[in-house]
Amino acid sequence: MSDISRIPNASALFPMRGSAYVPAPSDDALNPPEKYFDTDFTNSTFPLLWGKENGGRGDLSNFANDLRVNFLHLYDWNIPPFPGQEPGPYKRSHMSFLNECAANNIKVFVPISNYFLKKLNKGEEDVIPDIKAMVTEIYDAGTTPHQAAGIWGIGNEFDLAGEFSVTDVAKMIQILVNIETSMGIPASNLLPITSPVSFADPTNKDIPGIIAIQNLRAALQAIGLENVWNTRFIASTNPQNIGAYIKNYIDNTFPSYFPNTPFFFAEMGTPIKQDPGWPVKTEQNQAEWVLSQIQNSHPRGNFLGACVFQFLNQTTLKEGSESTFGMTKPSGSFTTGTIPNNYTPSGGKSYRVDNLTHKPMYQSVKTGFSAF
Repeated sequence: MSDISRIPNASALFPMRGSAYVPAPSDDALNPPEKYFDTDFTNSTFPLLWGKENGGRGDLSNFANDLRVNFLHLYDWNIPPFPGQEPGPYKRSHMSFLNECAANNIKVFVPISNYFLKKLNKGEEDVIPDIKAMVTEIYDAGTTPHQAAGIWGIGNEFDLAGEFSVTDVAKMIQILVNIETSMGIPASNLLPITSPVSFADPTNKDIPGIIAIQNLRAALQAIGLENVWNTRFIASTNPQNIGAYIKNYIDNTFPSYFPNTPFFFAEMGTPIKQDPGWPVKTEQNQAEWVLSQIQNSHPRGNFLGACVFQFLNQTTLKEGSESTFGMTKPSGSFTTGTIPNNYTPSGGKSYRVDNLTHKPMYQSVKTGFSAF
């Protein structure tokens, strides 16, 4: 019996056929040029990356129509302007991106990123108006969420980050709840909440992710947010294991600790590396591994599904094997788009719209998701 239906708006995420999505242009960098300044490209400033109009690459259409992806795990959501207003300096509107997602029946993981958790940890007071701007955008200054908004994602892997803690994640959830309350959003319109954890296992008892999720539950209870856990929280973890291991985790390991908690995989994939004993050394190895993962992680019970990690090799943002997770990679050729003139900084400058090569893993995702 599933507990998904007891959480408002969670059933809209089932079955989840997801992908992590960071469509960074090939001229981005670990220290990004000012015209980019972060890794939020899913907004109105860069429509040729994700949209089809005006000769765009059409990632969203390809996700929906070729890969059958219906959920995107995003990582950065820059501070937006008030709905209907022009973006101020270093702000970006996501409304056109959300509208295109909705047109393709795609839900998104709306990220309150590690950047904001680090600010909270440092005591920076502007974090509250930052989050209020995001909530206002998602609810279009009203009380009904955008059709494409699927779930609030609070950071990524707080158990590994080092620059913020599980306590900061709980505090951020409290900030989010307070803002929603001040805006008068009814319980039936509230989005679910998650905070992905790594597959680390500090106990060495073969229970990856479990301790971190237990710690988050305790942190929420400590500040009076047990009701959030009971009525809004969906757990998420980031495995890289082979399919048979993932199947057992879904059917046995996780439910034995959290029998009434819905969950999903926010990142599921594997890197390519040449380490002795590492089984994934080629793109074909990777494709076979990911297909096994997908085939063993079909949605069932309290398990919503998985986000394949990830869409694009992050050759400019990550180093070594960390740059190899993608189902696509830049081909070396590209067209260009123009950053709108009213955007500050860098209005009028060009951005790359890379032509992409499908790795063998692309077909694995297509085959795997076509089965459910």
